[in-house]
Amino acid sequence: MRRGDRYLLCSDGLSGAVPAAALRRVLASAAEPEQAVRDLVALANDTGGADNVSCVVADVVPAGD
Repeated sequence: MRRGDRYLLCSDGLSGAVPAAALRRVLASAAEPEQAVRDLVALANDTGGADNVSCVVADVVPAGD
């Protein structure tokens, strides 16, 4: 784990509905984790996701930030 890393924890409602390349694109382009979550859920819903969508996006920051 290094400063600047971004992690995604999600249900299969997201990973099963959205291709990995699209997940990477959203994670790389969103400035904040909260925006990434909103964008990922919207993307899963737009693809007609047939399952519940849950996700958490976390950025690694220095201690104290």
